[in-house]
Amino acid sequence: MAQEGQWLEGITHPVMDSTLGSPNDGVIGNRYFEEGDSVKQGEVIIELATEIEKLEVERRRITMNLAQKEWDRLRQLAEKTNSVSAERLETSEGSYQIAKADYELARARLKDRQVIAPFSGVIADFLDHEIGEGTKVGNPIVRLVDTSRILLVYNVPFEEVGHLIKGQRLPIKGVYQDQDKIAEGEIIFLSPVVDAASGLLRMKLVMENPDQLIKPGVMALIQLR
Repeated sequence: MAQEGQWLEGITHPVMDSTLGSPNDGVIGNRYFEEGDSVKQGEVIIELATEIEKLEVERRRITMNLAQKEWDRLRQLAEKTNSVSAERLETSEGSYQIAKADYELARARLKDRQVIAPFSGVIADFLDHEIGEGTKVGNPIVRLVDTSRILLVYNVPFEEVGHLIKGQRLPIKGVYQDQDKIAEGEIIFLSPVVDAASGLLRMKLVMENPDQLIKPGVMALIQLR
């Protein structure tokens, strides 16, 4: 049993930590960031060689625009002169819709050649993949972490958690250069299951880290109160 005032040990983690893989087989064509760079959600980090896919997108775009212009021309003509049959107008609209779908499909295929950031964060590692190297679908290429908030994980004696609830804030130390500086973390998870062998229950807290002063992977002490 933890004594009153005792500090329990846990580990700090990034609040988000993902290893991103290649969506397709191919050769790495472009790398738009370096290790340590910040990226925003939705930005392209790495792109496989895409010359053929980009040409196909452009070809489909031109075809779609031409089909739309023809449909617009026939609609205007039908409104002014009633000289265009409904069947011809319907066929023209169908041609445009098919061309539009082909264009969107070409864009999707191009996007499938890109490794895109699923969240905003910092590039921690490129995992030895360089421009010009081949890669296979699913192969890990880049590790992306979000350290704007820090996740803290603890295994707490079951008899000590009776007074703890989700949303409660607890004192934390050991995460700064000044080891005695006290911070606070908010409980975001209390496991519904106790480990039968150890009698411990997993608990997770999160704390803000806007200045990136707290580094994931360090020991953090928490005080139950």
